[in-house]
Parts: sequence; C-alpha cells; structure tokens
Amino acid sequence: MTRRLLVIGLGRFGSALAVSAQSEGMEVIGIDNEMGPIDAVKDELSHAVCLDATDIEALRGADARICDVAVVAMGESFESSVLCVHALKELGVKEIHARAHDATQAKI
Repeated sequence: MTRRLLVIGLGRFGSALAVSAQSEGMEVIGIDNEMGPIDAVKDELSHAVCLDATDIEALRGADARICDVAVVAMGESFESSVLCVHALKELGVKEIHARAHDATQAKI
C-alpha cells in the first residue's frame, strides 16, 4: 500500500521534501498558497494544489484527511502554521510534523 504524504508549503524545504518523497515511491500532495511554487513542482508530484491551508474546507477538498503523514513546512507565519496544524487535527490526520524556529514554537 502506497503511503500518502501531504506537504504544505512548497518553499525550498517543502518542495525538496515533496519531490524526494515522490521519488521514493510515496504519493505526494503538495500545497501552497501561491502558484509559483506549485508550477515549479506540479510535474514531479502526484498532485499539487494552490489553496489556503488554514481553511479546513479547502484542505478537506484536497483530500488532506486521507494522507498518512502531513508536513507543515510553511515558514513565513507562525500563526498560519498553528491554524494549519489545528485544521489537520480536526480532519483526523494522524501524523503531523511542523516547522518550528525556536523551542517555544516547538512546544506549541
């Protein structure tokens, strides 16, 4: 059974992770809120979607809930990362990893 990975935030880290996981045989859904990063990786991933990852209904529409693992790689806004993690938890995603810039953010 192919594992499904959701990568939210397709900057340098997120896109490298997504492309690497896809090349290792995972099904990867990449999400970003801008088309530039989506266009850069869309041919290398199973799916690439432009949407607001803090919006639970948008994540539901992108089938986030069927992913085995989610990585929140958004770096610009800690608040957006927290809201995204909350939405993923509400959808029932079992394993979520999120970037943190310091120990306090990691605790939260």
